[in-house]
Amino acid sequence: MDKKTIISLLIIFAFVGGLAWWSKSVSIEEKESRAFELGGSHLVKIGNTANVLTAMETFYDFGTISMKNGNVSKIFKLTNSTNEDILVPSVSTSCMCTTAYVLKGGVRSRPYGMPGHGGAVPKANEIVKAGESLEIEVVYDPNAHGPAGVGLIERSVFVEDENTNVTELKFKVNVTP
Repeated sequence: MDKKTIISLLIIFAFVGGLAWWSKSVSIEEKESRAFELGGSHLVKIGNTANVLTAMETFYDFGTISMKNGNVSKIFKLTNSTNEDILVPSVSTSCMCTTAYVLKGGVRSRPYGMPGHGGAVPKANEIVKAGESLEIEVVYDPNAHGPAGVGLIERSVFVEDENTNVTELKFKVNVTP
């Protein structure tokens, strides 16, 4: 290779390396900015596992159910075992056949469903105080998919906290006509 080619390659490598370094620093700044937005007046790191809701049970098997018997439901309990309150801005489901409700003080919230179906999923904005629990009622409608919706079905409900930690509540059911 001649001198011109070697110099050109060095300039190209330096330019690409500079772009990679710059994009990494922008990414870190965006994450810190987003963390500040979520945390309000104090900085909260994204993905902070210190504030995580825990559940004794994250999976439930409804067994075999018949479409003619209608909806089935299960209540999952999420506990804040930390010493700080946790904000839950988002509750959503994996399919339109599943609806989730937040149960608080014996009162059932509005329904939360699958993003993109039936309009926007409303924000939950529930606060789970330190040491307290949040109950999520999961309701499955075996008739939502019509006659073709038989067989083994697996679905999920996603409960996301302010630090983008997601607790996935799963269930399965064998649907018969």
